[in-house]
Amino acid sequence: MRLGILMVIALVAVFVLVLAVALASKRKPVTGKVKGRALLTANELEFLNRREAAVPEVRFHAQVAMGALLEPAFAKKVDPRAYMSIRGSFSQKVVDFVAQDRSSGAVLAAIELDDRTHHATKDNKRDEMLREGGHKVVRWQSTAKPAAAAIRDALVATTSQGAALPLNSTTAKRAGLAGLRSETKRCARTHPQHDRQLQTV
Repeated sequence: MRLGILMVIALVAVFVLVLAVALASKRKPVTGKVKGRALLTANELEFLNRREAAVPEVRFHAQVAMGALLEPAFAKKVDPRAYMSIRGSFSQKVVDFVAQDRSSGAVLAAIELDDRTHHATKDNKRDEMLREGGHKVVRWQSTAKPAAAAIRDALVATTSQGAALPLNSTTAKRAGLAGLRSETKRCARTHPQHDRQLQTV
């Protein structure tokens, strides 16, 4: 009796094994390990187009690794282990967008488009690191994206002549000073009698 039961169990096991092999042979073979994906979601692309239209004098980069924006504050040879530990804390993280001064290449701001996938505590730590590295951080809500005027207010400053200059930009400060000096020289040529006064500006 027991022998018969064991034979039945053995036959069932063989049947299951044969069936599993047959099903496996019908599966399509894997032809690749990776595939391409879109750089931006439809929502991110719409927001990028909106910013480019609002501030055409600013260049925007999408999906920028924080390793391109930050580095440890000391040389690797000083403490290799600490260097790699600090770099590892940010190098694999990605910023949604980076605003850059077209003329100087200076980074104007790191821009995040917050949605339900963002975590406040983690975001705060990322923001602190970026600010420690000297970068301005701008966050906008995915469901309440700003209008053109608000984008300009956040990313550019306007001179008294009405020309738009990027914030946090050494180039912008130099441009303003250069403009003042140029105006001083022009006035000196036009009104020689005030030349001495103008040269003291």
